[in-house]
Parts: sequence; C-alpha cells; structure tokens
Amino acid sequence: MIRLALPKGRNLGPALAAFRAAGLALDGVERDRRLKVRIGDDLEALLLKDWDLPLYVEHGIADLGVVGSDVLEEVDGDLLVPVRLTDGRSRMSLIGRQRRLPESGEQVRLATKYPRTARRILDSRSWGAEVLTLSGSIELAPILDLAELALDIVQTGRTLRDNRLEELEVVRQVAPCLVVNRAAYQKHRRRLNAFIDRLEQAGVVS
Repeated sequence: MIRLALPKGRNLGPALAAFRAAGLALDGVERDRRLKVRIGDDLEALLLKDWDLPLYVEHGIADLGVVGSDVLEEVDGDLLVPVRLTDGRSRMSLIGRQRRLPESGEQVRLATKYPRTARRILDSRSWGAEVLTLSGSIELAPILDLAELALDIVQTGRTLRDNRLEELEVVRQVAPCLVVNRAAYQKHRRRLNAFIDRLEQAGVVS
C-alpha cells in the first residue's frame, strides 16, 4: 500500500493533471469530502493543507505528495524532491502601493505568511523591515497601511490590479514539487522510480 498526500488549494489541479498524464487517474478525488480516499487495492490518497503536507510525508504517514516550493522553503523538511511539476507555477514577489522598493537604509514593515523566507531575503537588502506574520489576506496589509510591503504568491496579478497594488520585484519562482519520504523511497524504490519515469516521459515535470 502506498499513501499519497494531495494538497488542497491551488496545487491540487496541477497535481491531478500531472498524475493523469502519467497514467494514474484520481478522478473524483477533488470532489470527495473525505480526507482519506482508497483508490484501488494498493493506493490511498490523503487530502491535506499545504502547510501540513510536508510534516505528514516527513514522518512517514504519507509516502509521497505534492506541495509548493514556497512551503518547502519555509518549513525546511527532510524530504526528497526528485522533480517539480511544469504546470501550476507562480512567483513569490514583493508587493506595495508605491512603485518603488525602499531606499538604502530605509526601515519599513513587511507583511507575509513566509517569515523565515522573508528574513533570508532581507539579509541581502540594503534596507530593513520589521516582518509581520499573517495567515491570510496578505494584500490587505499595504492597502490598509498595516505594512508598506507584502511578500506573497502572485499567479495572474489580477488581485493586485484590482486593488491598485504594484508587483515590485519577483524574488522566487514557485512550483509544485513531488516530495518523497526517505524511508518510503527505499521501501518502494522500484515502483516510485517507475512512476517518476512516467511523469518525465509525459513531459509534466522538470
């Protein structure tokens, strides 16, 4: 039995499409309200929030899963990351109301749900920021003057345009990643390698 962790939210569609292209049909999983779904005789799927998924895989509750590289960078889990999906990519950007980044020596407030990533980014900047950690509606912080800047994921940019915000700088490219538990890889090496080969042959990973 192999247990697959699937992400709720923006990465679920690209994950299901990639698996389908590799011959693993998970039709109906996204509409199933159960959190644990049996698929055939030897596969079980878990539906998890992005921020919980790496922990389930790292601790061996799930053998493999799909999660965004933005989350992986923030949680620093001990996982194998053999491939990244080509679809579902986005970018992590600095966002603000003004059309400029802070000047050298300037101190501002930066709102984000990625505080560890934000601090790593700030280490290389000539300006400083107090990092405010929020769990959602990050764009509201600069709109309502809670912070001068936000660090968040941008896909189409429509939310920014609708709220008169500016994408000031792209700091990371973000992609859904296939993650594998180290012990599970040793146990199911042949089967997992064959699945990764099918993903590569289908052209849905890099």
